[in-house]
Amino acid sequence: MTNSSEDNSDDPEGYRNWSHDLAALQEIGEELLEEWRTEIPQSPRDYPAVRWLTDNGYSHLRWVLREKHNMGTPEFFILLTSAGGSEEYEWSIDDVATIERAKAYLDDRVECRGWRPSTKRTQRARLNEVLRRFSNEYGDDRILAIANDPELKTEVYDSFKEVVKSLRRELTSHDSAYHYVRAAHRFFEWLGRSGRIAYDPMEDLEDDFRWDWHSDSTPLAPEQVRRLWIAAETDEERMLVIGYCIWGVRTKELPAVHVDQINLDVDDSYIEFEEPERKNGQGQVALMFGLDALASLIEKHTQRPNWNGHLFPSDVEGRSFLSPKQMRQRFKDLCRKADVTVGGDVGTPKHGRAFYYNILAEAETDLLDTAGEIAEEQGSSDAAAVRDFYLTAEQRRQYRRVFFRKRIRQILPDDACTDYQPDFDSSLDDFE
Repeated sequence: MTNSSEDNSDDPEGYRNWSHDLAALQEIGEELLEEWRTEIPQSPRDYPAVRWLTDNGYSHLRWVLREKHNMGTPEFFILLTSAGGSEEYEWSIDDVATIERAKAYLDDRVECRGWRPSTKRTQRARLNEVLRRFSNEYGDDRILAIANDPELKTEVYDSFKEVVKSLRRELTSHDSAYHYVRAAHRFFEWLGRSGRIAYDPMEDLEDDFRWDWHSDSTPLAPEQVRRLWIAAETDEERMLVIGYCIWGVRTKELPAVHVDQINLDVDDSYIEFEEPERKNGQGQVALMFGLDALASLIEKHTQRPNWNGHLFPSDVEGRSFLSPKQMRQRFKDLCRKADVTVGGDVGTPKHGRAFYYNILAEAETDLLDTAGEIAEEQGSSDAAAVRDFYLTAEQRRQYRRVFFRKRIRQILPDDACTDYQPDFDSSLDDFE
């Protein structure tokens, strides 16, 4: 049964027409702020509330920020106002000496660390925001001079501690607050290495706090993935398990997969992703499992009139394939049927994807362990050197697939696995 068009509310057609570039979003944010300030000039807030964004047709901004930049609206508007928008960058403090050193630090990171312009803008905005808050808290913005007066060390540390507390209160997560703290602390560490300050005013400050890292990426357990496969009764349900738990694609990517992206080759079947804005970049996803379910699903779709080629086509006018919300709901329904929960909540595609990355990491460990055994036979203690010396990047990728495949075969029933076995599956001759 196809979900109603209301299920597309978190991903309407218009969202995809918005630029996902952060610089372009900043320009939109400036217009939005001007509109909000004109409408509510006496607001005590520095940026509009979620309700105002929704009522004025900007709810899609929240979606783009969340899906494309892992950012909430509070952090976006703080970055926007701290960076001075798209106009010439302005610092929120007046002390010339501190500003001069901050600029030199950022330029040095570009030259020595290869920071891209977007990275420089983000780090500059975060540093500026911390310096502004410190100036307001301490009552003095001559931070470079202050960090050269050891008698002020205790009270300066306490002021920076209050800054961190305020960031943790106001930002969407501890992750976001920590990024601000580290951006400022790296600046002081750089000053300390070059001997320009007498003490680090933020020394060990991060250790004073407990950081509760927010993550939706808790992996499903192997037995849970097995239960999902056993509970799956249709090719669509089986593809949910394969796509999210074994292929490791993102929530929105699976329904959008088109037959033109799929290469079914006896030696190397894969899905080709070419979208330049894909979060993980362009690349291929190997199809080591689920080919029977995939072929069956495609054959089923070909019997439909006017099938558009997507794995999970939508019957809603104006949409080519199911929305991420619909896919999450289908995966959750399967998890309920299989009694699969994470932390008391129903599993989601992100939990399946986290399982994939866990298995991939274990496959890398298996490869390193094998290299370590060979290293020991050769009198070497460096397993990584043996692995990297004897194997090309392509060979390492192939062997990771071997170990990945072996681990998945221990989890999924035989009907999830293809019959194809590569020549290198039972041999480690490349090490010899």
